[in-house]
Formats: sequence, C-alpha cells, structure tokens
Amino acid sequence: MSEWADHYHGRVDAGQTADPAPPMTEETVGCHLVPGWSFEAGMFDGLCRRLPGSAVAHDWVRVAVDRLGEGEPACVSGGTWLGWSLGGTLLLEAVARGRLAPDRLVLVGATPRFLADEDWPGVPLAEWRALRRAASRDARQAACGFRERFALPGCDTLPVGEAANVTGLDWLARVDARELLGRLRVPTELWLAPEDPLIPSGWTRQLPLSDAVVVRSLPAAGHGAIFRCEQALADALAGPGS
Repeated sequence: MSEWADHYHGRVDAGQTADPAPPMTEETVGCHLVPGWSFEAGMFDGLCRRLPGSAVAHDWVRVAVDRLGEGEPACVSGGTWLGWSLGGTLLLEAVARGRLAPDRLVLVGATPRFLADEDWPGVPLAEWRALRRAASRDARQAACGFRERFALPGCDTLPVGEAANVTGLDWLARVDARELLGRLRVPTELWLAPEDPLIPSGWTRQLPLSDAVVVRSLPAAGHGAIFRCEQALADALAGPGS
C-alpha cells in the first residue's frame, strides 16, 4: 500500500451532485446496508434490487451520527445489518456500545481494527495520516485518488458527496473491536475477498472468534469485490444466515 499520496493528489473527474441519502428508519426493514468511506448509500442500489425482501441503505455519515453520536440514543433492534469496509467497522462499534442489536450481522471487506500494530495486519499509521491530510485539504480529490488506488468505482460512476468526510477516517483509526468478536452472540458473517490490498483476509486467524461468527470468502478478489459479487451476497442474505 505504498505511494498513497500520489493517488490522493492525482487527476480528479468532473464533479457530480449526489442524490439525497435515505434516512434512518424506524419501520420494520429486512436488511439495512451501510457503505464504506467515500461511498454514499447509492452504492447498494444494485444489491437492493436483487434482495427479495425490504431493504434500505444508509449513508455511513448518518449511521455514525445516529448510532455513535453524543448522548444515549435508543438501541435499534432486529433485522439484518450489512456493512462494507468502514460501514462494517461502524456496525461493530455500535454493537459494542449497545446501540445496535441486529438479528444478523454481515461484515463485507471489513476489519475490527483498521490500523496495523506490531502483531496486527492493517494499514500503517503513516499511510492513514497521508490520506487524512489529503482529505482535509480536498475531500473529493482524496476520495477519487483512494478509489483509483484500490480499483474501486470512480467518482464519475458513484458520487462522493459527504461520504469523504474525514470523520470516517477518524473512526477507522479509533475503533478497536477485536475483543468483541470473541464474545459476540449475534449470528455474524465475515465476508472477505482474496488479494484485498486494504483489508488482509488473514486477519481472522489472528483472533479467537466466537461460535456465532463464521468466515466466508467472496468469489472475487480485491477491496472492490463487493461490486462484482452482488448476486452472491443477495443469495446469502436471502438464506437463513450463519
């Protein structure tokens, strides 16, 4: 994961106006989906169309405010909650704080601890700092560079909007939910992709996982595997879970 800064300050495509994100809902919804950094809820449009039941995608910014903001928000219970990348990290933190109690948790291309340390595979602190500095100067340009670096859909395909807010990077640096995965009682699936340069698939071997946690492999490689595995995920979400 070298030369991140070169990508953050690279070419930027023409700007786009993001569609309004769907709000958090108190209605009964079968599946909730939360995207990763630099992506709005619209990244899940294709997956939502493939799901047989009701589904709603939430911008990660809204989830962070509603589930992890100041005060003591009421716990949201029930349903399947899927989070990709940063979205998965936020869901783990919400569960750890007792602010989310799903019936089923699905984490795709996510990790309980984003930053590396001496015995944990992750992103080096210096590279995280490079991205945060770039996003502080020009969030959209940094997001476009990030997407290019990890072969994700470009800014001309899926708009950035507020999804490149630096608070998402701060959450990635702050959250450490490794201990939680050893005591989870919620049926939880960890979907990881081979050859993911951002989220090493081998991190699951570094932790004792609870019996409620199962590890599954996406049938495509890279951090953007979720965009190429929508039908496989829809089929899995339509099933009984882990």
